[in-house]
Amino acid sequence: MNFVLFVRYMQAAFGGDVAFRLLFSFFAFTTLAFAGSFDKPLAKKSVDLGPSESDPKTHGKVTCYYYPGFMVKEVDLGEKGAERLAIVSAGKTAAPCTRARSKTEDVINPDEWSGYFKGVKGNLVFFDADDGWNGGVGFAVYDAKTIKKIHEDVALGELTFSDAREPNVSISYKRVVDGGCNLAKEQAACWSIIQKEFSLKAGAAPDCKAGYEKSAQAMAKARCSGNPKNDPQCMAKELSLARQQANDASSVISYPVSVVLGANPIVNPVIGNVRCWPSD
Repeated sequence: MNFVLFVRYMQAAFGGDVAFRLLFSFFAFTTLAFAGSFDKPLAKKSVDLGPSESDPKTHGKVTCYYYPGFMVKEVDLGEKGAERLAIVSAGKTAAPCTRARSKTEDVINPDEWSGYFKGVKGNLVFFDADDGWNGGVGFAVYDAKTIKKIHEDVALGELTFSDAREPNVSISYKRVVDGGCNLAKEQAACWSIIQKEFSLKAGAAPDCKAGYEKSAQAMAKARCSGNPKNDPQCMAKELSLARQQANDASSVISYPVSVVLGANPIVNPVIGNVRCWPSD
């Protein structure tokens, strides 16, 4: 969409004065903060759909995020994961923010990805998973032009974007993977397998003792929280069982990576802190 058409689109969507303020804010903000964070939407609309059928205390809603060239729609009925995630290409007038599916709406295949809208960077749309996995959260990246998924992974914490001026978006995050073996029991052999599998840089294996113990403590406390007495005897009993369960689990590894989100993204490990804890 060229600049003139984009301006007309904004005027038709939000009115002359509002469109001017949105455009001014957008271009001023672009030069300041877009490099290291998600792009700020030009506008955001939300429609209340009333109480959820599964939980009257929760309201369903439609949320629309407007960006140059497209809009992202999230239809959330209060269930686990949004009912519908979609990308709508910009036309001469703004796409309406309604629950109904429009003819120009490209819906993300729920069999391919389900979750919630996360953010936008350039022409890339990021979605979170609808649940955590082994202490991390899955995310997927779609190209707004082709509506194709170009990358997915599991991250611990936030994604950060490179400040470098590149044709492709570069992101860094702490990747979460299941090592498939038990570092706590077979450190040398397991670490060799993990290094080869995930192309980790040479270095000593992480100390998993603290991570395994922390997991066992949390598991025991959760089990005893429902105990009316919540006494020391419960904690002692559950902690013993939790330690045994944790010690038998495969090791989850978190390590820093950098990814250039081009046509064929490659996950590149970088030097940094490697953490370890038992799988769920």
